[in-house]
Amino acid sequence: MAKARSKQADADAAEAMDIGLSIDKRSQSAKALNETLDGTYSLMVLTHVYHWNVRGPLFGQLHKLLQEQYEALFASVDEIAERIRQLGFDAPVNPGKFPSGIQMPGSLPDEFGMVADLKRRNEAAIRTLRKASSDADEAKDYVTQDLCNKCLAHHEKAAWMLRASLDSEQRDGQ
Repeated sequence: MAKARSKQADADAAEAMDIGLSIDKRSQSAKALNETLDGTYSLMVLTHVYHWNVRGPLFGQLHKLLQEQYEALFASVDEIAERIRQLGFDAPVNPGKFPSGIQMPGSLPDEFGMVADLKRRNEAAIRTLRKASSDADEAKDYVTQDLCNKCLAHHEKAAWMLRASLDSEQRDGQ
């Protein structure tokens, strides 16, 4: 019973907020941020696992690059979750459903497979964030839009660096 009252109290508090955004617009932003958080958290964990397990001639470069990327993703995860809370909603707490994107392969790919996988996942995050930013702009939720754009810039740089790593290796391998 206490849990039901707590959820009702949270719902009442979200409804009572007066920040210039309706509960529907805040809910829409929170839903987009939940999707973004899920993907970002999953990518952070996978990047960290690849960081631990990378090997081969590019070990030093990739180990350092992946550490920089998972640390930046960790900071993003916290900012995204806090924005969801600022909008009056709970950040995801269901371990059975969050994060959904952590699916480890039966065996780890080689260094080039790792880079290609992370590139693909960053590009997917870019597409998700681009839509979330546009939707936040339409809702006049400029703080969420700024956060999405900040995350978008990180993912675009990460994808570019990963693509460049693949391109240089493809040239060297021919």
